[in-house]
Amino acid sequence: MTDLQQDPSAPARILSQQVDQALASGLHLHRFPQPLEAAYQTYAVGVKSRQALKWAAISLVVFNLGLIMDYAARPDLLWEFLLLRAVFASLPCLFLVWLSRKVASVALRDWIAGASLIWIGLSVNILIAMRGVPPAHVAFSIGLLIIVTNIVFHLRTTVAASISVAIMLITAGFLSPHLARLSPPDVVALLFVAVAAVLTLLANYRLECTMRHLYLMTLREQIRTDSMERANQELTAMSLTDALTGIANRRMFDRQFETACSASRDNRTTLGLLVVDVDHFKRYNDTHGHLAGDACLKQVAETLALQVRRERDLTARIGGEEFAVLLRETSEEGAQKVAERIHAALAAGWPEKLAPVTVSIGLAIMRAPSPHAIMTAADKALYEAKGRGRNCTIITATAA
Repeated sequence: MTDLQQDPSAPARILSQQVDQALASGLHLHRFPQPLEAAYQTYAVGVKSRQALKWAAISLVVFNLGLIMDYAARPDLLWEFLLLRAVFASLPCLFLVWLSRKVASVALRDWIAGASLIWIGLSVNILIAMRGVPPAHVAFSIGLLIIVTNIVFHLRTTVAASISVAIMLITAGFLSPHLARLSPPDVVALLFVAVAAVLTLLANYRLECTMRHLYLMTLREQIRTDSMERANQELTAMSLTDALTGIANRRMFDRQFETACSASRDNRTTLGLLVVDVDHFKRYNDTHGHLAGDACLKQVAETLALQVRRERDLTARIGGEEFAVLLRETSEEGAQKVAERIHAALAAGWPEKLAPVTVSIGLAIMRAPSPHAIMTAADKALYEAKGRGRNCTIITATAA
């Protein structure tokens, strides 16, 4: 399919059924059945990785700009703050961002991103402890980090919840010596962090469900579009294929014939045309019946197709028992060899259940011909072949 369904092992029919079932169940789907889940994860990894890379860069820039507040609080520890932010915190996070780009699993990428956020959470708590600011400041910084974790990076809800809990536990560990001295405003600020974590996790869950729902809607339309395109291609192929023999029909021949003649005129190349007629086919039908006649035409078509071996050439049924072979950029000798192979194959390889037949062939070879000129020449050669007793090839070669 396209970018939405990257998993070639997932048949479109199965995906279509699962998409309809998932949409019928409503928005509260957090995991699809396979192979739909695999298709979604493959799609999501590209979307989320681009977003994560952008926000990781922005977050690290904002985090390092916090050096201004460090300097305002403790100018005497400026170099320690710089070392902590730039080396202790930023370098490991950059490594984890690089590592996440190397793995294909969406789940593993989320956990790697989560590890970098936990590391930032640890660094923030160390920085706050070094600055000696009140717990209310801790609540602001950690609350902001949790919002970034749950909303901005769009981690899966289970991963986001685990990271949020880990960051709050780290923060509780750093605040434990100050618990006895917490003022009411400090308690309210810390409660704000817990409330923010719950609310942003709910938002994360809804965001994930909405993203999945939009994916389902888009994928359903894509599957329908692809299905319609395949149906149109099949109809087009049917309209250009002879229903009885399976080779090209008159419409396809006329289209290719015009193109081949035009290319021959443009490039000054030689074009060959064989008009093949089954000898005494009306008598064959009257003697053996129409079913045997149809089987005979199928066998003749198969034989012609097998002897015309170049992909750029064309074999077509252009009438009841009349066939045409179009040979692009051929020589008189090459075209004659094709005709000889056709006669030999019909004589040697006819099925025992069918009465054998022969064919008459009119062969025209022209350089840069018009469709009318080369077809007229081939028809004239065919008429002469029939006049000479049939089961032969008459060649008309001209530089028209």
